[in-house]
Amino acid sequence: MSDPHNMINNRLLTICAIIATVSSIFGVAYLRPIAKQSSNWNVCYRDSIAWYEKAKPDWSVQDKEVFASNFCNGGIPVRPGPGFQLAPR
Repeated sequence: MSDPHNMINNRLLTICAIIATVSSIFGVAYLRPIAKQSSNWNVCYRDSIAWYEKAKPDWSVQDKEVFASNFCNGGIPVRPGPGFQLAPR
């Protein structure tokens, strides 16, 4: 027979393992929406950069990146150039 000390240690180890497993599952479940949003944003950014490459070949790489980030983050349209002024509506 095991002594009481070993029985407590075995139960404690089992309880800690269960808590760690449950915590990991909940952690992954809570991170899934963030991962999906990041994936969608990356697709939007790549598509926006590709569109700016075709539609605005004279813009600098920095302008294209700024406008793609602005668009994918839900920003309002702006004009390229120093200061990035709001575009006329």
